[in-house]
Amino acid sequence: MNYKRSVHLLWNNKSEELKAEETCNIREIEKVVANPVFNNESIFEHRKATLASDYEMKNHYYYGDNYDLLQVLAQRENVRKIDLIYIDPPYMTELDYYSRISVGNFSDTWHINRKAFQDTWAGGIDSYLDMLYTRLRLMRQALAENGTIFVHVDWHSSHYVKVLLDEVFGAENFINEIVWCFGGGSSSRKHFQRKHDLIFWYSRGSEYVFNQQYRPYSQGTMQRGLTAVKGDRYKLNDEGAVLQDWWVDINKILSPTARENLKFPTQKPKELISRIIKTASNPGSLVADFFAGSGTTAEVCNQLGRDWILSDTSKLALQTSLYRLLRSDSPPFTIVAGEENCLEENDQTILELKKPVFLQSDKDECLLEVGIEYYWPKQDERPSSGHDFASNIEFWELDLNYNGKFFNSCYQVIREKQRFKAPLALNLIVHVPLKTSYCIAVKVYDVYANQTVEVMTF
Repeated sequence: MNYKRSVHLLWNNKSEELKAEETCNIREIEKVVANPVFNNESIFEHRKATLASDYEMKNHYYYGDNYDLLQVLAQRENVRKIDLIYIDPPYMTELDYYSRISVGNFSDTWHINRKAFQDTWAGGIDSYLDMLYTRLRLMRQALAENGTIFVHVDWHSSHYVKVLLDEVFGAENFINEIVWCFGGGSSSRKHFQRKHDLIFWYSRGSEYVFNQQYRPYSQGTMQRGLTAVKGDRYKLNDEGAVLQDWWVDINKILSPTARENLKFPTQKPKELISRIIKTASNPGSLVADFFAGSGTTAEVCNQLGRDWILSDTSKLALQTSLYRLLRSDSPPFTIVAGEENCLEENDQTILELKKPVFLQSDKDECLLEVGIEYYWPKQDERPSSGHDFASNIEFWELDLNYNGKFFNSCYQVIREKQRFKAPLALNLIVHVPLKTSYCIAVKVYDVYANQTVEVMTF
């Protein structure tokens, strides 16, 4: 007997109507070709910068409300459909999340709390469900016919989200409820320790991608094999044991000094995201993450040969993702934003550039030295004298042919080891074509997640 499940979640002011797409002026604010420089000497190899316009941009980061982006992806024609969506949305914890970092050299260290995102809801559960319900419906429309979605939540909201997903995608399209178990210290005198998240997996239709995954056999199984239990007809699979929906072999990023830890709260391990992407997509697939956080999904997609779309409203999420992608030598990508989400510079922040110096030239090109003379953000209330201004800079970028429309990032200067403590190069020697005039821009990303651009024409 065929029937459609009639259970629905109701809350105050629930709307069944999706807003018609309004004119959303999404525009490019930056194109990035990863070309990281870790010290002054590394550029003496005389590498030539490649303009982003020389590449086909398949990967995109949207800074702003993902609802606006989803309207475009779901409702416009001739937009590439998404093969896999993974989201790790707010859990309705009623908390604000911060990233605490130590900045400066070892003799002059101070601590900064940077706001990452807000998980508080003025209207309580009603506001939370309004946010998620409308976006899930647009995500379904943006999916390819054989596409699937993974929704990562915890005990705060999982019972609500499961009913929403049944309503939006259809209970018949439920595939798995994955339980991700992890360790870590905590205690409670009133309940068991809460040491798992839930990841709901749904498809858009009856056909979808599923690539079987495996885990290593336990030591006991390896020692005795299967023949001792099941007889001589059975032998161990060369790929390992078939993975079940109870994942206990991947832990959270617990250590504050772990190499993978980018100091972004709720950051998920690459191994977890990699397993999901391998399971439900193929090389060349388009993967989207609309609550991007630290950008783990993009890095894993790059490693596995998938294209990606990321989105987040947090300046810190954007900067952390950009840092991650530069360090991991990402393929080229664009950063786009709506008009109302374009990043504003701080008028009280001071960025002064050094006078450019031509070092040598021939008939076609020359070596040019550029650098930062001084930088001080408005949030740093310490006296500027006696402190290393470079400790306020996380990394900086160079656009050798600034057009005034978007920033073309062709070199990025990053600390080689410790992200916030090691010395940072403030000078760069680069190849430029020989011209009668130049327009060069420097963009600084500072430890407070500000962006500041200074342009020099000569």
